Amino acid sequence: MTQVEVPMRIAIPRQLRVVPAGVVILFLFSPRLLPAQQADIPPAAPEQQNTQTSPSEEDRIVDGRPTFYGVRKTLQPLSWLAAGMRPMLRGLGNVSVPKKSTDTASDSFGVKLGIRGHGQGSGLGPEVKFFHDDLFNKGIKAEVPLSVTYKRYQLARFKVEFPVMGVVHEQVGFELTGRYASRASENFFGIGNEAPEADKAQYRGVLREGGAGVIARMSDSWSLRLGAMYRSIGITRPRNFRSASDVFRDESIAGLTVDPAAAFLVTTASLQHDTRDHANLASRGGMQLAEISLNEAQTGGDFSYWQYRGELQQFFSLTDNGRNVIGIRGSIETNQPKGGSTIPFYVLPFIGSYSTLRGFENRRFVDRSAVMTTLEYRYRIWRHFDWGFFVDQAEVAPEVQNFAWDRVHRGYGMRFIVRARENRAFIIDMARSREEPFKLYIDFSPMF
Repeated sequence: MTQVEVPMRIAIPRQLRVVPAGVVILFLFSPRLLPAQQADIPPAAPEQQNTQTSPSEEDRIVDGRPTFYGVRKTLQPLSWLAAGMRPMLRGLGNVSVPKKSTDTASDSFGVKLGIRGHGQGSGLGPEVKFFHDDLFNKGIKAEVPLSVTYKRYQLARFKVEFPVMGVVHEQVGFELTGRYASRASENFFGIGNEAPEADKAQYRGVLREGGAGVIARMSDSWSLRLGAMYRSIGITRPRNFRSASDVFRDESIAGLTVDPAAAFLVTTASLQHDTRDHANLASRGGMQLAEISLNEAQTGGDFSYWQYRGELQQFFSLTDNGRNVIGIRGSIETNQPKGGSTIPFYVLPFIGSYSTLRGFENRRFVDRSAVMTTLEYRYRIWRHFDWGFFVDQAEVAPEVQNFAWDRVHRGYGMRFIVRARENRAFIIDMARSREEPFKLYIDFSPMF
């Protein structure tokens, strides 16, 4: 059966001041106002549940019902909101179309149709994803997603995983990957943690890459990946905005030209430890990642450099049912030139996005090193709804030792999470910062 997926991320700029009615309800009905709804909230169940559990037991986290429960639920505006959104929730969990396949008994291959964006500010567009989970009956997994947005952002990828020993997802696997991406208008404000907002310019980036890697899964939680990739990156003028090559023509910024694309040979090694109970919107466990890569330019300039990156996520459930969750996220990256080489501006780490620093323009600050932390609290207020708040802190600097508390940029705000079945969800984030009094993000494929 062909499935329909709807991954999407949107950032609405400060000019939009109209807040949707659902967002107003989020502010008006805090967790303290919802005692009558506790009996309607399901537990954050583990991946494996007892199939003999009755439906009434699966959907409850407390015994009994509060006094006048039926009346209070009927009068509660969130009940009205839930009723109105129920068709959409069913769609997120069930939407499908007949699969065009001669093997009607198999669900291992087909086509997934959806709508997605390519990051903040990219707009939306259709996506077609071809997939096969058992190619040639050899345990080979393949997928080819293709998408384009109305702002002319284009993305085409392929990924093929081959089993080397045992089942590909359990022991050792070999993978081939490739990607083409055209990003029509990427922001650039200059390099540094104090780059002025008035210097905003844009450029178009075109990326082509292909590579191979080996993944060793040493246990249920530990995995090691080694890979090599050939990558080509070209920079040209953007659509409908002043070009970064014109605004910064008097500054010495490596890679800011319209010369032919630079080509890199990239070798990478990464080690990951993952104990999260879910890959998306986890309530327990954590993830730690350490990665190192060597990027050596083959053409287009002397751009060889080392990249070091670390990332962590940790989740603490304050109650056994997973209703109150504290999440911590952090990442650090530094890039060091190899020998006397330089690093092109378009590969430098940045802050300013839904995944790094909310409340600021996309790619607001860039430099050779970046650090980011997020503290989040989530509270399950309804069977399908979570409420929460977050604080993001981040900064960039030439070197790790240049990080300082008084240079940190901060964004903060509130979250409204709508959950469907199979842990699918979308999130509305409302963020604020010293530069943006109001910025709205909508994420249909949340990872944190």
